[in-house]
Amino acid sequence: MDLKKRYPRSFLKKGENMGNPATIRAAYKRLERLPMGNKSETAKFCEAWGELISGIFEVFARSYWTVTTDTRNKKAEKEYARLAVQVIPLQEELDDAVKRRLLKVKNEWVPKDLAVFRTKAEWAVKLFKEENLPRLSENIKLANEYQKMVSEWQIDFDGKKLTASQLRPYLERPDRKLREKAWRARMKMQIDDYAKLDELFDRMLNVRTQMAKTAGLPDYVEYQYRRYSRLSYNRKDSEKFRAAIQKYVVPAVSKIFERRRKALKLASIRPWDLAANPDGVDPPKVYKDIPDLKAKAVRVLGAVDPEFAEAFMLLDKKGYMDLENRPGKAPGAYCNDYAEERMTVIFCNSVGTSGDFDTLMHEGGHAIHGLMCRDRNAMARDVPLEFAELASMSMEKLSRPYWNIVYNKKDEKRIKRQQLESAITFLPFMAMLDEFQAWVYSDPKGSKAAERAKFWIGLEKKYRPHIDWSGLELEEGLGWQYNHVYTVPLYYIEYGIAQVGALQVFLRSKRDYKKAVNDYKKGLSLGCTVGLPELYKAAGIKFVMKEPGVLGEVVDGIMEEVGLA
Repeated sequence: MDLKKRYPRSFLKKGENMGNPATIRAAYKRLERLPMGNKSETAKFCEAWGELISGIFEVFARSYWTVTTDTRNKKAEKEYARLAVQVIPLQEELDDAVKRRLLKVKNEWVPKDLAVFRTKAEWAVKLFKEENLPRLSENIKLANEYQKMVSEWQIDFDGKKLTASQLRPYLERPDRKLREKAWRARMKMQIDDYAKLDELFDRMLNVRTQMAKTAGLPDYVEYQYRRYSRLSYNRKDSEKFRAAIQKYVVPAVSKIFERRRKALKLASIRPWDLAANPDGVDPPKVYKDIPDLKAKAVRVLGAVDPEFAEAFMLLDKKGYMDLENRPGKAPGAYCNDYAEERMTVIFCNSVGTSGDFDTLMHEGGHAIHGLMCRDRNAMARDVPLEFAELASMSMEKLSRPYWNIVYNKKDEKRIKRQQLESAITFLPFMAMLDEFQAWVYSDPKGSKAAERAKFWIGLEKKYRPHIDWSGLELEEGLGWQYNHVYTVPLYYIEYGIAQVGALQVFLRSKRDYKKAVNDYKKGLSLGCTVGLPELYKAAGIKFVMKEPGVLGEVVDGIMEEVGLA
């Protein structure tokens, strides 16, 4: 990982604005004139192509950073909307012709590290339809509309005006009445807008369904499987994964929450009890302020591997981190790639909980992944989402031996157990979101708000029978109104696949920590030069979509770690 290396333009002209449609067209015209008559020429062509798309992607990524760090910035919002309408569809249109040209070239002429990309290009060419370009823009604008809506959520609570994210710490408090009050305050914000959220999704559903029909596909699920280039698994594999979760994970999660119910001396687990500390103590405040959170993260990452700390400090020095929560900031957390500079940025909403540290390790894993393969062509850095999330979730687990830097001894032991329990309890929720979206885009009933709520309630009973929702039928039916459903449809199973992989990395690290870290780094450095099963193999673990039985082994190992074997 050479962080000092710079990548000056060689194909693009210095100062060319890659957010300008005329400039983009001119650049693609120049690319079109480059020959591809032999292996050497094809390699040079691919380097130029990678530089061109990197320039465009970086403009869009920087715009997204600006609009999410301040959703009230009208100028930034207007620019982001312009790029969504004028630039992204144009890039897709022009790139389609380039991909078709690549597919005509002899296989042996294509650079070896772009073999997977060539297959992805073949899928993309089959999927591309010019009539869908306006719908692609509309989909981006609707997602931004969702983010703007929820970023404005605030409520008077505990003598302060708080965002939804700022209510999170109260859900971990030992005072059950306070937890319930905080949960209801959070739900009130959503209930006040739930009709608007339903109407917004109706518009999204219509746009997305039209995209699939235009592409000649049976539904939007099939469309997204192709758009996400899921080369290594299909819908049937996803169904098998969900079935394995129901078989192995749901009973394990019920055991975890039964222990929690007894520890808290409760008659049943209510929604406001899910994050409660079963030891009955307040959640620890693990950092004084954002600089202290960063300093502790650097020490932990440096202990895992010195290169990781070096990368983190560089991003901070460059101003490529925005960690604090505030009104007018988009919710959630993400890491993005500044593709031309070959740098990464980290966006979080830290509110003072121990979960902030986990989130920073997660996004730090993404950031380091991007930097580990920064020397590769842009197309060879387009990592499958299922492995991108492995990078982030594994970093959360590999940091565990050094948590004494962050927590006191008593808190460390408890939070280590909670982290593993959370990894397991997450999987049923992931299965719910995946099954819901598989249904909503393929069944006509999905167009009805009441049917969506009804279907989600059925999933609650199937995957999370340990939660007592009595008297909360309205709130129970709103669980599907989730960020990813609106902003990145069908993108959630990746987290489940990656979590199973990350837990394997953790269990390996218990046996041989150094080898687990080295194999992890090896997998990260490959980018997308090989397929998903090969990436997982390089990291020393099994790919659950082809070996679902490994989930049983993982659950057994984790339940032993948390004392419930």
